[in-house]
Amino acid sequence: MRTTADQLAGVLDHWKSGTGPLYMQLADAIVSLGESGTLDHGARMPSERALAARLHLSRNTVTAAYQRLRDQGWLEASPGAAPRLGMRSRGVSALTAQDRFSRILVGQEPPLVALNTASPPPAPAVSEALAQPEALLEGRAALGNGYAALGDRDLVLAVTDHLRAQGIPARADEVVITSGAQQALWLAVTALASPSTPVALEAITYPGIFDAIAAAGSRPFALPMTDAGLDVDGAAKLLRAAEPDLAYLTTFNNPTGTALAEADAVRLLAAAASSGTTVIDDRTLGELALSGTMPRPFASLGTGASVVTVGGMSKVFWGGLRIGWLHTNATLAAQLRHRRAAMDLGSPALFQRIGARLLRERFEETLAWRLESLRESLAAVREAIAEAGLDWEAVEPTGGPSLWVRMPGQSAERFAERAERAGVPVVAGAAFSVVPGAGADRFRLPFYLSPEEMRLGIKTLAERAA
Repeated sequence: MRTTADQLAGVLDHWKSGTGPLYMQLADAIVSLGESGTLDHGARMPSERALAARLHLSRNTVTAAYQRLRDQGWLEASPGAAPRLGMRSRGVSALTAQDRFSRILVGQEPPLVALNTASPPPAPAVSEALAQPEALLEGRAALGNGYAALGDRDLVLAVTDHLRAQGIPARADEVVITSGAQQALWLAVTALASPSTPVALEAITYPGIFDAIAAAGSRPFALPMTDAGLDVDGAAKLLRAAEPDLAYLTTFNNPTGTALAEADAVRLLAAAASSGTTVIDDRTLGELALSGTMPRPFASLGTGASVVTVGGMSKVFWGGLRIGWLHTNATLAAQLRHRRAAMDLGSPALFQRIGARLLRERFEETLAWRLESLRESLAAVREAIAEAGLDWEAVEPTGGPSLWVRMPGQSAERFAERAERAGVPVVAGAAFSVVPGAGADRFRLPFYLSPEEMRLGIKTLAERAA
């Protein structure tokens, strides 16, 4: 892929830091783009003459910057050929997609307290439904051949009404029922991403997305974040410059718990629309608003951007139901519906019918119960951390079930190794980070479990891993 001088200038933002020679500042700025994935490994760089003219620099300055990058292994050059971004660029030393995903899964032998997965126990409404499915379904638990490969009709209509209640003008033929939100993400990414352009992601994001990007033959690049969440100005600028086919964003960031203000979401969607970028709005955690205010879905904001909305029942009700969905245009929905049926013939028809009833009749009370449970467990975590005298730092999440914990002066990878040996596995920041080396002193701490289990987990970590 060739990078022109205009394209490179478009993503070099405030590269003149004011300290050090200009050639070093330019070289460092290009390194940052390589680390973030904005410039991919193997990308052809502009000539020294073209870049110097575009940035209003002397050619000697660019020559020195390129030489510095070659010396550090960031540029590769052959006689008579344009220099290319070299082996130190993003992706060479990062975790594989499989490594990332495996870290958030519980093994066959359950640990003492599983803090590496952000999946909740079943809500009371689910336990009641599974204990007496005939009562919920009016005596008709087993019907037909047990398959609903294209989606149970009642569930499709329940999801459609659920989306419409949140402001999305959904129709039933635009909804695809999936085996959980993970499958919805995989279907959307592999259908819309391409090898020719990267997929834009928040710099800290959900590990399960990387496998789908790899399956599509694409690659991730990082949209900048601060401790307060996505840097919207920087992200919009990168979208307009890079023009990716696809961007993946989360309503409540997993794992940081931050969310976009509505005005910021509108600005970001405007940038996506102008660059021809389809946005996946992952609302898997979107209903877990700890502050009490649920952000509106991107598809309800009327920006004209192309949006695919992903959701499911796992975070409010229970992941064991294996019910997720995506909403898109009817043409793409029809394609994905049949592709999904060919993959696994769908989640069991019985669970889909139960899900339809729960979503229609028990959603509000179950959401209220889940949020209250999360708040109680979060309070228990805060108390346990203070009682143990741990110097962990974490910003209060706006929503979602996790804290993004910073451990000053410590390696999160080493801590995660000790935590696993202690029977309380956690996931270090590297699994969530698009940029290699980011999140080195961070780990995700889910608080879905009961207050008693959370206290036991924190106590064990403090005694045997910290």
